[in-house]
Amino acid sequence: MKTSRLVLSGLIALSMMAVGSLGFADQGDTTTAPVAKVTTPVYHPEASDFAPPLGKYDYTVSWEGIPAAEASISVEQEGLHYRIVADARTYSGVDLLYTLRYRAESLISAIDYSPIKTIIDQRENSTKRSTQISFRDNGDIETVRSKNGKDTVVQTLNTDNFTLDPFSASFLARSLDWKVGDTREFDTFNGKTRYIISLTAKDKVNMKVNGVERPVWVIVPGVRSADTNQPNKKLREAKIYVTADSKREVLQIVSSVFIGSVKTTLDTFTPSKRSPVTHVAQENQNHILK
Repeated sequence: MKTSRLVLSGLIALSMMAVGSLGFADQGDTTTAPVAKVTTPVYHPEASDFAPPLGKYDYTVSWEGIPAAEASISVEQEGLHYRIVADARTYSGVDLLYTLRYRAESLISAIDYSPIKTIIDQRENSTKRSTQISFRDNGDIETVRSKNGKDTVVQTLNTDNFTLDPFSASFLARSLDWKVGDTREFDTFNGKTRYIISLTAKDKVNMKVNGVERPVWVIVPGVRSADTNQPNKKLREAKIYVTADSKREVLQIVSSVFIGSVKTTLDTFTPSKRSPVTHVAQENQNHILK
């Protein structure tokens, strides 16, 4: 099993709850992407006590108990927005066979978790890929993708559907009220491909974290293509363990792969030293990633 799949599986589960790896076109052009006719529910935050903790979560990604990579997700509040940064990197021993450096930065609404802008930079060995996704008020989704600093593709689509990016979908899912048996579906765009992500609450259990038992939702994700409606073969089976409290923290993800399983486990959480901004100037209302 290639290390790349192990690391990407863990990282993607953290940032989205299993979306699928990013892809990039090789030809530089400007196009309007074909749009599949897909209809998914429009969700609004339901859990009135949901308050995303501000700070940094550090995770270890391992295969069959062997550490392969480290990943982190940090969340800060800037007025009426959340800025989310996800990082992942293979360990030095793994770098000898395969090198991955991944960083994504996303800005979403702190009110309804709708997406605003996301920038993704990824290096696999000597190949560098970059993606920028901008969500416009008129429903247009604009993307700019490049490979090794060239071969730029500019693309615009309007899905005429409730479409999110991986980060906003994850936050919105965490803000919903869940009970065992519930399934929610999200139309999710990663910069090139649209996926229909289904999340099903299979169980509610207790998990001991740092000597303290916490109630946890066991969420099972499903992924299918919005274009073909076919399941994504890269995802075989996964379970995501999310605390059933106001924090809705992702404690662990276990993903089955072709050989063995990948486990992404929370190591530490470092609270932010910054205080949330409660009064927002007009320029913050229109704030985008710089």
